[in-house]
Amino acid sequence: MLKDYLYTLQLISATSARVRLLPESPIYEAHFKGMPVTPGACLIQMACELVGASLGRTLDVEEASDIRFVHPVLPSEITELEFQYSRPLPADQPDVWSVHILAGDTLCARMKLTLKP
Repeated sequence: MLKDYLYTLQLISATSARVRLLPESPIYEAHFKGMPVTPGACLIQMACELVGASLGRTLDVEEASDIRFVHPVLPSEITELEFQYSRPLPADQPDVWSVHILAGDTLCARMKLTLKP
């Protein structure tokens, strides 16, 4: 959905993905003109898409919780993001994913997502 519209995929594995943001995306014109920032909802959707891509299937966000936006993702300053994802224990919640979004060593956001096909 946002791939090749807001970001391009650089590298993906079973536990992480690296993306390059597209500062020319129309999303940045609307959020916010003159001081673009990556919307939190887009970061959540990107995480969903990337976990799905690592599994080879399309997923949807059923629930998002424990969300912390720690550092703004400004496309004028941050061009690459790394998404690190894992299934936290206990394993009785196989659809719950822990996601950390980083720009280099800087934590930008963290969240728990319940993802369903």
